[in-house]
Amino acid sequence: MDRLIVSLMIINFAIHSYSNTFFFLAPYLNTQGYSAASAGVLVSVFYAATTAVRPLGSWITERLGIRGSMIFSSLLCLGCAAVLQIYQGSFSYFVTLRIVMGLGFSVFMVALTTYQALAVEEAKRGLAFALVAIGSIVPMFTVVPLTDFLIRNNLGRIYLLIPVAASALAFMLALRLRTERASVSGDISSMEWGSYRDLFRETPAWKMLCSCFFFGLCDSSIVFIGSLLLERSLVPSWFVFAMAGGALFVRTAGRNLFNRYPRTVFAGPSFVLMAACLIWLSFVGSRTGMLLSGFFYGIGVGYGYPAHLALTADLAPARLRAKASALVHFSMDLSWFLLPLYMGFGSTILGTLTAFRLFALFCLVTAVAVTAMWRPSKPRSQGSPAT
Repeated sequence: MDRLIVSLMIINFAIHSYSNTFFFLAPYLNTQGYSAASAGVLVSVFYAATTAVRPLGSWITERLGIRGSMIFSSLLCLGCAAVLQIYQGSFSYFVTLRIVMGLGFSVFMVALTTYQALAVEEAKRGLAFALVAIGSIVPMFTVVPLTDFLIRNNLGRIYLLIPVAASALAFMLALRLRTERASVSGDISSMEWGSYRDLFRETPAWKMLCSCFFFGLCDSSIVFIGSLLLERSLVPSWFVFAMAGGALFVRTAGRNLFNRYPRTVFAGPSFVLMAACLIWLSFVGSRTGMLLSGFFYGIGVGYGYPAHLALTADLAPARLRAKASALVHFSMDLSWFLLPLYMGFGSTILGTLTAFRLFALFCLVTAVAVTAMWRPSKPRSQGSPAT
């Protein structure tokens, strides 16, 4: 396997291990005496910060450079994780710390996606993005179960060491990164970057924004699925395992398809499958049905996530890829911020099952619309009259 791809896989593993650790922050905070409302705020402000900072992330990446941005942001993550492990302080102090964590994670991801879009040559791009995305799946098999075990066994201090170790690994990898001659489009360090106006004028940026937002909304359903399954006395972590297994399967066994077809071909159908699995999940009440829906949902994620990340390189010239990376991540993060709001109000008014089914149906409708949006237009035959 290409050394660059392996390096990108490890970096993805490190930074996603950092963020995935906090999937179980709310249960940990409950053991520390925080109310459910306070825990919810401390979880959500991280995602609010990542969403708000995405556009700024491209500016930081362009000013500090890709390597400099990754070093700076991973240091922020490391510093906050270390402080959190040593001292937790007041609620307002904790909120501030979580906001800075979100800022660091956001900038790191924009810089990393930009580097990936610039460094991987077009002929290998589809396969590379699929393989690199494996790094974001591995923490679901390793870090997430470990954090669950540590919290259930009242080992909170050890639990808080995981983000310290993950961000330290990300920092060390950023230090070793060499970007001077990494770009297939020229020297990254001397790149002349474009503006957001250029991005929307020269690329199908609005299509990218819509596609990534609606895909992200479907992908963020994981925060809703837990409530639905718990009401049915099923274990949500089994669904996560099945989902990760499906995603890992297609990113290994089906990885070559990414190079045979344009990535836009996968953008819509991948999350048609995800939405269909959500509707299916709302009707199943058995462990087997849950595992099957989770596995096929993971297949959709396995194709959809790298396909949407690859849009930054496929549809934008090199000088606009930092802006495209920020746009893609902003669109996805906005979904993760909005869905918990709908989940809370919708479940209260309609009940969890009805609210979930309406959400799943909305995902299916938008997935079909995105599929139609990315359909390649048929070239007009010569001599036919203009319409």
